[in-house]
Amino acid sequence: MKILAIDTSSFPASVAITDDNILLGEYVIRNQRKHSQNIMVMTERLFCDLGMDISDIDVFAVTVGPGSFTGLRIGISSVRAFAQAMNKPVVAVNTLEALAYNLCTAEGIIIPMLDARRDEVFTAVYKFTDGVIEEITPPCVMTTDEICSKYADCGAWITGDGAIIHKDEFFGKFSFAPTHLSETRASALATASYIKAKNNETCDYNLVEPLYLRKSQAEREYEGRKEQ
Repeated sequence: MKILAIDTSSFPASVAITDDNILLGEYVIRNQRKHSQNIMVMTERLFCDLGMDISDIDVFAVTVGPGSFTGLRIGISSVRAFAQAMNKPVVAVNTLEALAYNLCTAEGIIIPMLDARRDEVFTAVYKFTDGVIEEITPPCVMTTDEICSKYADCGAWITGDGAIIHKDEFFGKFSFAPTHLSETRASALATASYIKAKNNETCDYNLVEPLYLRKSQAEREYEGRKEQ
């Protein structure tokens, strides 16, 4: 099973191709969130370097959020277009679960987190047992104080840009993932998607929707002006 995985949910943009859960190639670019300019070029280059074509892909995978509103739309629209053109299924994975797969061999609970600003993070809690993921707490918004009060000193691993940005609050209370495992990666998304595809957890391209845990800043500002 060949999977093309695309992640544009946060600052890095990445694309990966796997074959039966073996990574064939991956590109990661950090370029001021210019995902709309980069993702198609990255995908075409990866196909070229691997001597493959989009028709070789069996399943398309994408992170659906939480994350950057613009970034999510770019990734989802790209995968929708590919899947529609090739008439192939899609695996949609929430960004936090994909991020947790960076630490799929870690013991104890894993708390991926993405910065949500205002001392808040998008987060969830997972645990891997013999390679099988268990969702302990579904995706939600928490303050850093809430995370510390609930999970400090229980041997948890934390990962994601939320962990890095708020490292001073978390230092000494959690185990930090290595820096290279603290960002969303298409290769981790592909691993999560392979397992879901094997379990028939796929969908049609037109059913893929972004996961927003709260309204965009533009929506909040608009509602604030209406209330004035």
